[in-house]
Amino acid sequence: PRTRPATAQPRLALVVGRTAGAVRQLPDSGLIVRMTRGRAWIGVLGVLLVGIVGLNVATLSFSASSGKIYEQISALEKENSVLSGRVDSRYSTGRIHAEGAALGLTTSTEVAPTVLEYSPKDVGIAAQRLAGAG
Repeated sequence: PRTRPATAQPRLALVVGRTAGAVRQLPDSGLIVRMTRGRAWIGVLGVLLVGIVGLNVATLSFSASSGKIYEQISALEKENSVLSGRVDSRYSTGRIHAEGAALGLTTSTEVAPTVLEYSPKDVGIAAQRLAGAG
């Protein structure tokens, strides 16, 4: 594994030191001094204030749209719950048993399903019974 060179931290300190020095000297620069003594300062403040107001308006519009989206989510969750209840009641075991009983069908008492075995003769017999019933 490689180790970091020992000069990495002094380089970082040098960059931080130069940045701090540049920021410290910014108020004394000729551009800032000329701007604050003239009318340009009013324009700069105006642009900054317009930017702040623009950011506030954008933030408010995002929060309003997120509120609308939250309301839509709530409405869809309620509708989903209602539809789920309808599906549950429509396909409930009790309703299916009741409709089967009305058609003359009975419920199986076996818990585990079983496999029925048949032969080709059984198919013919079933076809004859269906033809005779209809």
